[in-house]
Amino acid sequence: MSSNPELHAAWSVVPDVVHAKTQLRKLEERRRALGDVLSPELARRKVFNEAVTAMHAGAEFPDDIGKRAADAYRDALEAESEVLGLNEGIASLRHHLDYLRTTDGAETALEALGKRLAEFLAEVKKPAADLNGARSAEEAIHVGGKAPAAWKTLTDMLGTLRNIRQAQLDILRPLGDGHRLQDLRAKGHFEAAGIALDGVPADILRSMTSGHYDVPYLVYIAALPNVWVPTSFDALEAEDVIDCGIPDDSVIDYSPRVDRVPDHPAPKRHGHERTPDISLK
Repeated sequence: MSSNPELHAAWSVVPDVVHAKTQLRKLEERRRALGDVLSPELARRKVFNEAVTAMHAGAEFPDDIGKRAADAYRDALEAESEVLGLNEGIASLRHHLDYLRTTDGAETALEALGKRLAEFLAEVKKPAADLNGARSAEEAIHVGGKAPAAWKTLTDMLGTLRNIRQAQLDILRPLGDGHRLQDLRAKGHFEAAGIALDGVPADILRSMTSGHYDVPYLVYIAALPNVWVPTSFDALEAEDVIDCGIPDDSVIDYSPRVDRVPDHPAPKRHGHERTPDISLK
């Protein structure tokens, strides 16, 4: 089970998931409390072995050996049955949680994570402003004033950003193809909507497409208006639509063509033509 607090917080707004996780936790605690349980046959055999060992040491063989063995068998049968029942419930709840993570509850969890990201980035803006343009710890020390403390604060805040993005990845992964998800992340779509990567500085782009965050990247995205958590795999896919231009909707006439044979041109007259004299003399 993930220890990511941002992932737990995102799923905590989905009632069905909360109920299933609560029941699973209770069943797992009950199962651990039972520890190792003997099978009924082994429990009965244990009674027999203890009686024989005691007899060899000089004790009387128990008159109620049957009752003792039957009681041990019955107690072990009850314990074994409880273990089997708990194991069945635990396995079922785990499968049910996997199913719930692929339903509409995922969209609700992603929406909650998006709100969390917006709130977090709003918190980033105050120490980011105190840096006064410093882009490294050394520059922050050189700038002085509040800059060194702001750099430390922002460094500590990087863990939260990583947790939010990891939670985003964990929620989106069951909703689509994992390789495609990594491809979309490598193209920067994972971080911001509608962003033109050719306008992003090289060092920022490396963080955006790799998930290896640093303070300059945190400061950069806190100032962007389009940082997001997509609410579905389809929404993420839509960011990668290739523009193929405007389609040609013109209609082409494929009916047979009949070429008209042109008439022969009339003979040209040059002015010296003479009508032949056909009179009889």
